[in-house]
Amino acid sequence: GTAFKEWAIVCEALGKGQQSIIFRKGGIHEGKRGFQFKHDQFFLFPTRFHEQEQNVKLGSLNENLLPSEYDLGEKVEIQFFCKIQYIKILDDWDIIKALEAFHIWNDSTIKERYEWSMSGEEEPFISLAILRVYKLGEVIEFPYEKKYGGCRSWLQIPEIREYDFEVFEPVIADQEFDKLVKENDNLEKKYPTLILKDSPNKNYGCLLYTSP
Repeated sequence: GTAFKEWAIVCEALGKGQQSIIFRKGGIHEGKRGFQFKHDQFFLFPTRFHEQEQNVKLGSLNENLLPSEYDLGEKVEIQFFCKIQYIKILDDWDIIKALEAFHIWNDSTIKERYEWSMSGEEEPFISLAILRVYKLGEVIEFPYEKKYGGCRSWLQIPEIREYDFEVFEPVIADQEFDKLVKENDNLEKKYPTLILKDSPNKNYGCLLYTSP
């Protein structure tokens, strides 16, 4: 199965419904084209490096954080499955800043990703994906291997059995999505350029954003 690597602390926030978006720029192994959202649904693979606790907002931390890295052969647990609802490239920092209520990263972490450039010459931007996250009915477990390491975003992991993804329970219920839609409506009033023809206020319960 296809898995997306994300910090363990962010996977936890996504799994608890504390976060509904992900930002990504690219890792050193992403290739010349940089990071791309190649898949519209995937498992979440929790990673344990990059000093995660220093890059999130105060109050977002779990006191029982995992060690800094996996040992070879150590058990990996996959608990969540995601479906992308919307993807957008953002190049306006004010719009990115307006999304801070929907994630746990601190400003400096997002700013660093926004401004990072492989060539050092690109204009600042960052990739945004809006997710619907589902909790697996049964945790997928397998031993950690060296091939799962490195600065790459996408992995292929073993699947224990076939899954009926339609019966997974979303971590954010429909009622909570309704609240997100209302918050999105407030943002659209503040930033008119965020409004899309398929705005969630006219569509499903998901936050959609764009830049001019």
